[in-house]
Amino acid sequence: MRVLLVITKAVVGGAQTSVLNLAREMKRRGHEVVVGFGDGDWLPAELDKEKIPFVRFSRLKRTHNPLASLFFIGEMKNFLDKNKFDAVHFNSSNALPGAVGVKLTDRKIKTVFTFRGMSMLDEHYRSAGILKFAYWLFFKFCLLFIDAPVFVSQENFDKFGQGQLTKKGKMIHNGLDPAKMNFVSRGEAIKFFSQKSGINLAEKYLIGSIGRLDYAKNYEFLIKVFPKILAIRPDAVAVIVGEGEKRELYENLIKEGELKDKIFLIGNVENGARYMRGFDLLAMPSRYEGLPISLIEGLFAELPIIASKVGGNAEVAGIEDEIYALDDEEDFLKKFRALQDIDVLDKILKNNRQQAEKFNLQNTADEYENIYSDQIQ
Repeated sequence: MRVLLVITKAVVGGAQTSVLNLAREMKRRGHEVVVGFGDGDWLPAELDKEKIPFVRFSRLKRTHNPLASLFFIGEMKNFLDKNKFDAVHFNSSNALPGAVGVKLTDRKIKTVFTFRGMSMLDEHYRSAGILKFAYWLFFKFCLLFIDAPVFVSQENFDKFGQGQLTKKGKMIHNGLDPAKMNFVSRGEAIKFFSQKSGINLAEKYLIGSIGRLDYAKNYEFLIKVFPKILAIRPDAVAVIVGEGEKRELYENLIKEGELKDKIFLIGNVENGARYMRGFDLLAMPSRYEGLPISLIEGLFAELPIIASKVGGNAEVAGIEDEIYALDDEEDFLKKFRALQDIDVLDKILKNNRQQAEKFNLQNTADEYENIYSDQIQ
């Protein structure tokens, strides 16, 4: 088969990692894979390492401008008129209008769209009702041109994939290749984070997180609750790997809370997950998620997890011991305190090793391979 995988931005991120992993595995299985995207340099650099061809679409951008979508529809049609594919798999909402361009060609091409998250449609997304309605209409229209809509979590599939947005929905969890994890040792990771933070973390209890500094990731919750964390673990520090528009807000909150020697925003780190074994605990306080890659990486790194009960977080964790109600300090601290008990910790780590087996890339690729090869109904 010849498959085109499309995503809007080629920057480092969970969705981009999923596309890279899927492209790599499909190539390994003998399929011809091309990856398409707009701006960004991380993904093409990674694809070059794997010798996977890619194409930049100049009209593919992260925007709410409908004219940009129209231009991308034309660009996609022109590209497919000149290049033959059996399936085109879209992986972001701004890329989704390209499905119209696929169906305007005179070729029979399977179209797939994966909801990596529900974004504006999520109940915890802060926006005016009219914007949510417009976004809902956008999806309803574009999905008319999608043969196979996919949701990455059972939570989102149950809410949107059985009638509200589409009756053709399917659930496929994100997966990772254990052989590609390449975690460095705990000692090396601690040394790395010590250099980045400017203090010696060897004797600290390190709470870590990897994610964008934006509204969705909700790191203000972690910052605001941190004084209460310190009351339980006086040796606790937090390292947040990632960059984004909320950096100034978070820096101000850290300063106001007198936490400059306790919480460190170390920016983007290439292949940051490699250093996860330096964490004593992986935290994810998100307001909304699809099925976060960093949590799955945490399973493979054999870390305890504490995550908000949104999207697919509970599906990754598998047990309530690692999940707390969104923005609920009391529930968070209850779960955090329990994690200090060695018996609870052992139970969680055993569970996470079992959970990791469910999120193997082989399972994910099997499902997509079947979708790509199925005849269009």
